[in-house]
Amino acid sequence: MAELTEAEAEWGASPVQLVRPLALAVCAAPVAGAAALAHCALLAALLKRSTNGLFYILIQLAIVDLLLLGTTIAPELWSYNARSWQFGRSACIAYRGLNVFSTTASLYLITTIALHALATASLEEKEVRLNKRDDLDDDEEIRSSRHSLVASNTSTPRTLNVDYRLTNTKIRIAPPVVFVWVLSASLSVPEFVLATTVHLDHDIVLCTLVDTSHRLNMHTLLAVFNLFLPIIIMSTSAVLITIKLKSKKGHSQSSETFPALKLSLCLICTYVILCAPRSIVMVYSLYATSTVENEYAVEQPGYVLALVNFICDCLYLVATAVRPLLCIIILPVLRKVFIFGFTNSNVNI
Repeated sequence: MAELTEAEAEWGASPVQLVRPLALAVCAAPVAGAAALAHCALLAALLKRSTNGLFYILIQLAIVDLLLLGTTIAPELWSYNARSWQFGRSACIAYRGLNVFSTTASLYLITTIALHALATASLEEKEVRLNKRDDLDDDEEIRSSRHSLVASNTSTPRTLNVDYRLTNTKIRIAPPVVFVWVLSASLSVPEFVLATTVHLDHDIVLCTLVDTSHRLNMHTLLAVFNLFLPIIIMSTSAVLITIKLKSKKGHSQSSETFPALKLSLCLICTYVILCAPRSIVMVYSLYATSTVENEYAVEQPGYVLALVNFICDCLYLVATAVRPLLCIIILPVLRKVFIFGFTNSNVNI
């Protein structure tokens, strides 16, 4: 029998942890805690303000990120580091299903924010063009029939911020949001039903799916809806948002459209840099296990794949902390809430 190589002897027979558990806890716990506190603060600020379409979506994104932190990222980091699932079969079922559900909802809510910002910018440009056209018309009846965002108690028309509760032309957020939640639930059902734990040699336990004849089809759907389609939508949205930001036509300086566009672009960049690698590695792992011909279609992850998964999860953890900070920093309404709150606390002291 051929002798084992050094790598096989170290990682093949008895896999050891990538880093010490205490070091992982010391590094990951502060980031996760900061992310949870930032999301709670963001939720509190959003719920105190009069909600509009953008704020409704941000509230849902913050809730999904909190779900990701508690049910997906934490156990995933620990299991990748230990190279074995240590939380039991019930936790495995919950993790697999909630992982697909929350990940899908998170990335599609980001695309919804981008599309909503683009629709708001287009609506504002349309209203500004109508206002400019009406400024040249001296007929008061025609002016009143065309204007939906003009102050009626002043002699000089002025453009107001888009208010979805007052305008006749509304940007509906219910259909895309319902689509996001229905799609997320649909893609997570196979994971909830087919997830299980598999015990391998050397006390190694893997959290995987029961082998079915439709396994490759399910993995293909996950690859399409959780990687390729979002990347196409986000790339197109990023290009359109960049064009809108550079043009600066048809927008007033006090408008909230530009901060919304900037936030959308930053969220897209954050996803591409910090979250997309995890999706790519996940799709690769799904297809790698799909080629395994055994009862449960499992393949013991090697050291390199486990390390790559571990790094991608760390990046995703950072993304969950960055997203609420971007919302607070970029949106003027939220920034004022935290600035005034900090000032008031200093005055009381």
